[in-house]
Amino acid sequence: MAFGEAANCYRWTMEFVCPDPKARVRAGNVRATLGAFKLMPELGPRMITQHGLKVEDLNSERFILVQPWLNALKDIQSTVGPDKVRSVGRNLIDHAHFPPSITDPEEILMALDDIHYLNHRGEVGHYVSSRATDGTIVVRCETPYPAAFEWGLVDGICRNPRASRRYEIQFDPAASGQTLTCTLHVRRL
Repeated sequence: MAFGEAANCYRWTMEFVCPDPKARVRAGNVRATLGAFKLMPELGPRMITQHGLKVEDLNSERFILVQPWLNALKDIQSTVGPDKVRSVGRNLIDHAHFPPSITDPEEILMALDDIHYLNHRGEVGHYVSSRATDGTIVVRCETPYPAAFEWGLVDGICRNPRASRRYEIQFDPAASGQTLTCTLHVRRL
């Protein structure tokens, strides 16, 4: 389905459960959650503090446990909806560490697994990116992050203000019970 089609397209699999209970994420990345609540800025901090996360601890150099953030995302999805979780993923482009030498969305997508591990410690799944013969970039998301978040992440990368091209994103949810969360097909327009 094309970007913009929403709500009932998500089938939850291994989402929201980190395979490594000691895995950590760069705390600055969690700030993407706060940015998703622009219309109700008091709600974002409330949603994350309910899961033991402190706003004052969310600086870019600190690493915190992944599972509390996943718990907060699950709570956001169940109370506010998957579109808000997709907004969190979309905002990640402004908070995660990306190598300064990689600015093109296609290069970022092809290096997504390495970038994922710049922002995480421990086992937090993988992104498997490949280029199809027609030039489409296929991103298989095999992480504990929810499908809505993954969709937003890829959309945020493709809509990055530094991007000189426009892209179409096709979202394919995974069947239940797989380690694959979703697959995204990114095609240059």
